[in-house]
Amino acid sequence: MKNFLFVKFIYLTLFLPMAYAGGLTLTERSGEDLTRDKTSKPIEIIQFAGVKTGQRVLDLLGGGGYYSELLSQAVGSKGSVVLHNNQAYIPYIGKELEGRLGNNRLKNVTRLMSEASSLKLGESQFDFIFLVLGYHDFYVVDKNWKVSADQVVPQMHQSLKAGGKLLIIDHNAIKGSGTSQSQTLHRIEDEFVKADLEKRGFRLIKKSPILMNKKDPLDISVFQPDIRRKTSRFVMLFEKI
Repeated sequence: MKNFLFVKFIYLTLFLPMAYAGGLTLTERSGEDLTRDKTSKPIEIIQFAGVKTGQRVLDLLGGGGYYSELLSQAVGSKGSVVLHNNQAYIPYIGKELEGRLGNNRLKNVTRLMSEASSLKLGESQFDFIFLVLGYHDFYVVDKNWKVSADQVVPQMHQSLKAGGKLLIIDHNAIKGSGTSQSQTLHRIEDEFVKADLEKRGFRLIKKSPILMNKKDPLDISVFQPDIRRKTSRFVMLFEKI
């Protein structure tokens, strides 16, 4: 019996993730995406989150749609993905968006353009929200950037179905620094994010060390060439309560 259970464990551990990963990489993807995969590990992230076929997912401030493309495969033809951006993002990701979504390439992905004051997400619309490398931006103050947690998080909460999930990935900061590095280094402390979301109607389910990098000193800009795309990032899954 023990040998059977051991063999079953090996099968589930080795072969099912490979099959799932294969299902998420069947469509053609850009060289840039494939390069980013090495450090972003999106297959493992989607597995960790537990996205299921048929679900409706919001890729909030999703940029060029790197995650949206893989999520579109994860939810399948019976599911859907909403790729959200605001106007401030467009100068940086417009070309990438057109290449990814042009000619109805991702049939179950729709674009949403809206600002923080009125995201137009609706109520109880989504099973999942992905917010990748964006939470720290809620604590950036700039004349051209009018986005805050007070504006956005209540709308996120309202848009999730009962028991809906929220995945947060962001560049970690020095312990105890809170949001003090969000403006200059584009980082935010994981414990601050946890506490911030828990007081806004979310419960932490689990966290993953998969994107941690012990070589990241946590006190340099995430755009510094030797650390770009290789920062130590926290991964946390929350549930709406």
